[in-house]
Amino acid sequence: MSESQHIDPVLQLVAERTTLTDELAADITNEHETTGKPVRQILIDMGLLTEDQLLELFADYLGTKTINLPATDVPPDVVHCVPASVARMYNVVPIEVGPNSVVLATSTLINPQVMDELMFVLTRDVSFVMAREEDCQTFINQFYGDDSAAVTDMLSALESEIEESGESLLLGDEEDEHGIEEAAGSTPVIRFVNLVLYQAVNDRASDIHFEPFEKEFKIRYRVDGALYEMRPPAKRLAMPIISRIKVMSNLNIAERRLPQDGRIQLTIAGRQIDLRVSTLPTQFGESVVLRVLDRSVVSLQLENLGMPTDVYDALVQDIERPNGIIIVTGPTGSGKTTTLYSALHRINRIETKVLTAEEPVEYDLEGIIQVPINEASGNTFHNVLRAFLRQDPDVMMIGEIRDLDTAQISVQASLTGHLVFSTLHTNDAAGAVTRLIDMDVEPYLISSTLTAVVGQRLVRTICEHCKTAFEPDDDVLKQLNLTRDDVAGRPFYYGKGCQQCNDTGYHGRRGIYEYLRTTDKIKELIDERKPTLLIREEAMREGMRPLREDGIRCILNGYTTAEEVLKYT
Repeated sequence: MSESQHIDPVLQLVAERTTLTDELAADITNEHETTGKPVRQILIDMGLLTEDQLLELFADYLGTKTINLPATDVPPDVVHCVPASVARMYNVVPIEVGPNSVVLATSTLINPQVMDELMFVLTRDVSFVMAREEDCQTFINQFYGDDSAAVTDMLSALESEIEESGESLLLGDEEDEHGIEEAAGSTPVIRFVNLVLYQAVNDRASDIHFEPFEKEFKIRYRVDGALYEMRPPAKRLAMPIISRIKVMSNLNIAERRLPQDGRIQLTIAGRQIDLRVSTLPTQFGESVVLRVLDRSVVSLQLENLGMPTDVYDALVQDIERPNGIIIVTGPTGSGKTTTLYSALHRINRIETKVLTAEEPVEYDLEGIIQVPINEASGNTFHNVLRAFLRQDPDVMMIGEIRDLDTAQISVQASLTGHLVFSTLHTNDAAGAVTRLIDMDVEPYLISSTLTAVVGQRLVRTICEHCKTAFEPDDDVLKQLNLTRDDVAGRPFYYGKGCQQCNDTGYHGRRGIYEYLRTTDKIKELIDERKPTLLIREEAMREGMRPLREDGIRCILNGYTTAEEVLKYT
């Protein structure tokens, strides 16, 4: 078997330690490649080895032992030392923990790369014992199922209630329109959907995903930018649950072949919550994502965004100008809209007329005229922005400069004495200039209208309840381009993981920023069509701190971890 580098590691181990012939090995590889079935499963199905014999092989190879997981007593504090997301992702169960080490039970053959990753995410030395696959899964589901017992109980109650009512229509007879509507309106389905929404809002989720697959129906929450799965309901409940959400958002429940968008307004635990609903037809049913817009979580105050003082002062000064363009840039989900809304909130006064064109309107701002863009009904950016100029505004916000058309209207508005706010999807502040030139906007128009560009990212903040100091090693400092002298003995921090942060070590997010002002020198570079790099270097000479540097400020102040800053800058 000369091709050993392409052989599945499990198959390679079995080939080395048993009397497996080359022909059989080739058959197994072939089946694995055509069906996608794991090699271990094929070996067991072909009767070549039992699961226990395979585990013995793995244990022998890793120099460890096999254990009977159901008979092992694992105390709760040991369970909590591994976050649910890690246990699920790597299929590991903690069974013993020391001050700096943890013993994990697993059913898979662990490779050195995974071992390194686990040591990194758990910040402990890791060793393994082998246990049966089913036992590991049962343990993970039992101990890392959804935190809220209420959701689990509710799921069980819902499923048995539906079983008892014998509503065969729930088994997914897609033609029975009346039946589906009736199921969507049944008490257990309504109670379940409300509970999922309550749980999501309670956990500060920004999005809720309902995802039907061939054999299961998943529900996931996005909290602080990361997705977490709750215990999945039975597959046949996908239809009534998704139909219930469509009923709540006034969507057409009979239309399952086209994407639809809607909105739900709810009061949950005394808080007014807006949910933006988006449906997408997939191979196995409709996938639905709810965007949670919780006014009580988002504070639209500029001073609460955590900007460094110099950036905050410069921005406050620039948004008070009578005209010009201010652009906020960053990837999707980097908090651009919140920054823009906070700026509008600040200058929203009786004597100022403010208009916004958004797709869609995310938050209702008192005293500001907001227009939702709806391409289908002809309410396009182009038409709305042309109308804006006849509405005698002082300030305009354009959801996104997406093409030459929107860019030209922004420039025109700025030249005729309006202040314009907008966003662009670029990696950094200097990139915004090049993007506008790429859109064919004349450089002299950019240099005469562009006031400033804010570049930003969101990083997760360390949970205050389990925040722990540590001394960074040379590798981390090197990645951040720091020396021991730069750090001056200040500790770095990380979150150990506790109940408050769902064992993630993080709670909430904050922005890191860079601020590029178009000074005379930068205007010259723009007029000469100089590349992004030169504009960026000049801005830094004139005092702009790049994103990475602001991230380092947040690390040294104990707000976030080196991993987060390295990931986003």
